[in-house]
Amino acid sequence: MVSPTLPVFGARRWLAGAGAAVRDLLLPPRCVACDGDFQPPAVAAAARPLLLCETCRREIPTFTGAVCARCLAPVPVAAGVELPCGWCRQWQPKFARALAAGPYEGLLRLLLLRNKVDTGGVLARTLIDLVWERCGESLAALNVDVVAAPPMSWRRRWQRGVCAQAELARAAARRLGVPAAPGMLRLRREVAPQLGMSRAGRLRNLHGEMQLARGYRLDAAHVLVVDDILTTGATCSEAARVLLKSGAREVSALVVARTPPG
Repeated sequence: MVSPTLPVFGARRWLAGAGAAVRDLLLPPRCVACDGDFQPPAVAAAARPLLLCETCRREIPTFTGAVCARCLAPVPVAAGVELPCGWCRQWQPKFARALAAGPYEGLLRLLLLRNKVDTGGVLARTLIDLVWERCGESLAALNVDVVAAPPMSWRRRWQRGVCAQAELARAAARRLGVPAAPGMLRLRREVAPQLGMSRAGRLRNLHGEMQLARGYRLDAAHVLVVDDILTTGATCSEAARVLLKSGAREVSALVVARTPPG
């Protein structure tokens, strides 16, 4: 479905994972939020535990009202029926649907900010574990073929020492048991930072600046684009536009958190 064969994990990453497994056997797990020791639930004994203590887990926010299945924006409800999303009607995002763990606020926001510079990948794996705990069934039901990530400029990657989106994509692919291809998309040139831009500004800033990297053929694949935060949807939508134009059958989006639209 996706060619050429995509290298999911290199030897270095495998060794890092093996070392983490040995460490977990010898040392009690620590909460990634408060750094406190905790005892994972018994149900986690056969799987990797979510590295959040119960106190911090309860502090992770959840969506409190109805949200659009496509863009995760809040939608009004009348007589028990969810009304159409005005945001999607106006902007028509190119991805078919989006999933997220919760809103971009509180402890989830703090963890995502830390994840932008976490070079060890522990936070990325924990955040994807959280997403899996909250919407893993829906995610697995998508039956995606490959996991991609929006491209990051070389300058920001050099400044941060890590591409957070790529780490999240690898963790999501590992959960789903499908190939990870965080390098599938690339930027044609450096683009201006998007912080503070309106949705229209972000769309203009990104339009035409992404392309499929050499060596990839999508062959009607269902691609999952993984990003850390969905703010206006412009980044995931542009990624989806390029992937669909390049032969993808369908594109879904997975983010850790959704900011309030506006």
